[in-house]
Amino acid sequence: GVAAHTGIVGKAVKVSNIPIALSSAMASALIPGISGEYAKKNLKETRNQVARAVKATMLISIPAAVGMGVLAKPVMLVLYPQKASIDLSSSLLMVLSVSVIFYAVSTLSNAVLQSIGRLNSPVINAAIALVLQTAGLAAMIIFLDESYGPYYYAVTIILYAFLMCVLNGAALRKHLRYKQEIGRTFVRPVLASAVMGAAFFIYQGIYLLLHSNLVSLFVAVVLAAAIYFVMILLLGAVTEDEMKMLPKGYLLVKIARKTRLLRS
Repeated sequence: GVAAHTGIVGKAVKVSNIPIALSSAMASALIPGISGEYAKKNLKETRNQVARAVKATMLISIPAAVGMGVLAKPVMLVLYPQKASIDLSSSLLMVLSVSVIFYAVSTLSNAVLQSIGRLNSPVINAAIALVLQTAGLAAMIIFLDESYGPYYYAVTIILYAFLMCVLNGAALRKHLRYKQEIGRTFVRPVLASAVMGAAFFIYQGIYLLLHSNLVSLFVAVVLAAAIYFVMILLLGAVTEDEMKMLPKGYLLVKIARKTRLLRS
């Protein structure tokens, strides 16, 4: 019934919230720097700080979204191993993995808007997004096949996060004259994450050998992280300074130097 489906959607949402929480924590750590520069009326440096914060958030959220998408079923088998709902919960997580990127950006842009004193903007944008999200959900329930109900919830979660990104982005352009750089912030991490998506085949291969979901998932995630790390360095997606902003950044720089992957 509806309650069971809502519960399954809830499980998928909980799992998709894990990387969002990580990027939110990172974003909030970068906020004092942004508000400090803005208070000094140093708009150029404020924009630089925002760009760095978005970049750091994307370097984590994009691979998290891709990893969650390709390994949705093994992840769900570890966290919620109910056989009856595993197919639905894992396919919902696959759909929701897209929202990780949008939520990471909208959480960060909320924080940036607040740190430059635009406290009302995120609230107004959230209200607009909520109205449109509700309208979207109502339209899907009325006009589309109701047996896909859980997927409509997932789609409206993505829609809300996407609308917040767009509306907050417009507010940042207006108040900070801020324009996001696309290539190194989004395109290269997406390319690196696409290669990292091979983790799915790594998982399948190890599972064929060991028949253990947990071990196969662990090995696949570790190897996926290593592949992603190598790819972002090979593609020149990240500078040494940007890497130092990431969790355990100094250690990552040390590894990159040892393996001669970091271009000085």
